[in-house]
Amino acid sequence: MIDHWLLQHTRLALTATAIIAVGGLAVAEFPLTTQLVLLATLVAVLGLPHGAVDHWQGRELLANRLGLGWPVAFGAGYVAATALVVLAWMAWPPLLLAGFLLLAAGHFGSEDVAARPAIPHAGPLGRNADIALRGSLPVLLPICFHPNETAGLFAALMPGTPADALAPILATMALMSPLYFAALAVWIMVTITKGESITGAEIAVHTAAFAVLPPLLAFSAYFCLWHSPRHSLMVIANAGDTSLSAGLRRFVRGALLLTGLTIAGGVLAWTILQRPFSGTEATLQVVFIGLAALTVPHVLLPLLLRYKGQRNEPAAN
Repeated sequence: MIDHWLLQHTRLALTATAIIAVGGLAVAEFPLTTQLVLLATLVAVLGLPHGAVDHWQGRELLANRLGLGWPVAFGAGYVAATALVVLAWMAWPPLLLAGFLLLAAGHFGSEDVAARPAIPHAGPLGRNADIALRGSLPVLLPICFHPNETAGLFAALMPGTPADALAPILATMALMSPLYFAALAVWIMVTITKGESITGAEIAVHTAAFAVLPPLLAFSAYFCLWHSPRHSLMVIANAGDTSLSAGLRRFVRGALLLTGLTIAGGVLAWTILQRPFSGTEATLQVVFIGLAALTVPHVLLPLLLRYKGQRNEPAAN
């Protein structure tokens, strides 16, 4: 069931991303304001809901122990974790940006591989290589193809750091891109030999999208057409739904309140940040620092559930 849903999603996402990439070739320039509006809108409507049902995992983790009080404990813990990330980012922007990029790469890669591994039944080495290569796509491809533009985006996330100081660093990193592309080409060949050519096509279409689109739009396509729907489908399946339409309706109902609250919080933060920063900087900070803050508890929850499951397993005789 879930394999069929994920396969159909992969086919649809491949088609949509290819169309967007081809469309990008026909557009001479994407105004930054347009990019920011599309980024914020797509992340709000298609990206945020996949994490707005984290309370389902929170209930599984806490309900037996805390009873009816679990929502308060879950909400307090989630808000505290996100606030801690924001405060840490304000104190050490370069360190937190680097940490977020590494965390995002690991999270994206793990979820992509869980949904469709390049090497079915691979051992730890093959699985970790798959996670590293695929998770790095939305992190390294912008640097490989658009180092100067990416430097400007990173500078907006590190107040006080000029883009001119970052551009030489990212340009130097971009010089290593042939080695990275060679690794991706090898991995595509591995997927073909293992009968997973659709996964190879996925890697290829992401590479093409980041090559022809500005980084913000390519990331929007990856996050909102690939990562969020995949995670959502897996959550629906794990909840026991066998009907996709019924599962989607339950998912939307479950995600609606927290998605709305997160959007409201983002609008409030954007309004406040416009005073010391420009509208462009404020939008980038709300979207990416906000995603970083939400990603930490979003990633921790399944780890805590796994730890809880291991503790509850009966001891071997």
